[in-house]
Amino acid sequence: MSDKIVNLFDLQKIFEKKMPKAILDYYQSGARDEITLKKNRDIFNNYELLPKLLRNVSDIDTSINILDLQLRNPIILGPIAMQQMAHQKGELASAAAAEKFGCAMTLSTSSNYAIDEVSTYNNNLFFQLYFAKDRSITEAMLKKAKKFGFKAIVFTADAPQLGTRENDERNKFKMPENLSLGNFKGTVFEKFSDHEGSSMNMHNELLFDKTLTFEIIHWIKETADLPVLVKGILRPDDAAQCLENKADGIIISNHGGRQLDTATSTLKQVEPIRKEIGTKALLIVDGGIRRGTDVLKSLALGANAIQIGRPILWGLNYDGQKGVEIVLQILINELIESMILSGSKNITEITRDLVREN
Repeated sequence: MSDKIVNLFDLQKIFEKKMPKAILDYYQSGARDEITLKKNRDIFNNYELLPKLLRNVSDIDTSINILDLQLRNPIILGPIAMQQMAHQKGELASAAAAEKFGCAMTLSTSSNYAIDEVSTYNNNLFFQLYFAKDRSITEAMLKKAKKFGFKAIVFTADAPQLGTRENDERNKFKMPENLSLGNFKGTVFEKFSDHEGSSMNMHNELLFDKTLTFEIIHWIKETADLPVLVKGILRPDDAAQCLENKADGIIISNHGGRQLDTATSTLKQVEPIRKEIGTKALLIVDGGIRRGTDVLKSLALGANAIQIGRPILWGLNYDGQKGVEIVLQILINELIESMILSGSKNITEITRDLVREN
């Protein structure tokens, strides 16, 4: 590759030029007017850093321990559906890149490659769960995740149905005919059917269960016999209820701005949710993270780790596994630089007093 890649936005520009319009719109768009999508990114500029100086920062340690997993950095690859639309190796390439950099990765329910196929590519895999109305489908996926060595279940709670992405409706988006959903092989959900407008909405209207309450966390834990993280939380009281119902952690997320438009940005909720759930509970945040300083600010406000989403696709489409490795290398290098310049030699030294809201 001859392109000069300095930051993640360079990869984004290449991605936008290469991808077919309908697939690009599917990956990049948010719900309705895309206000939350924009706010997720803009919110980082509302916080400025107050660096500590004259600290010994000659040896930087980015490692963390979550769920008794020792990870080399606080960056988790978040769940992204249908990664084969970006590159033929899809989730396999993403998992391998994450393994190389000591990152955990969350496999989407709607992945092209199945749980068993991805399991050999990374030792720290989580499985993201969309809870199907047909509970036998959900139960089979949870047990398969346990069987193939996954370390946790990420229960996505903010999708009783999909938010409307208007570009998908205009484009009548559907997954390319040559692809299928690996975790649904042998079921009616393996392929998308023809449908007026976006077939994603049809698919998920039939799949998602709108009756779920906090109590379902118990069933998920018992069925999977794995820790459960609840993703999509924005309210401190919801976070507390998740933990009261035996969740093992919270992921602050607004689904990348793809569900309820005008929902609050995620970074804004890190501090109030941390205050509500206490210092010991596991807290992860995603949404709009593109720079090492974004990671630093997220951790300073109270997160234990962060998730990235769309940049994975930019790297995948650029050069498969090597492209995702470029994404991770850039973000880790920027995080290390930010830690050095802020006087933080390890993750525990990234404290609240490093950040001030404008």
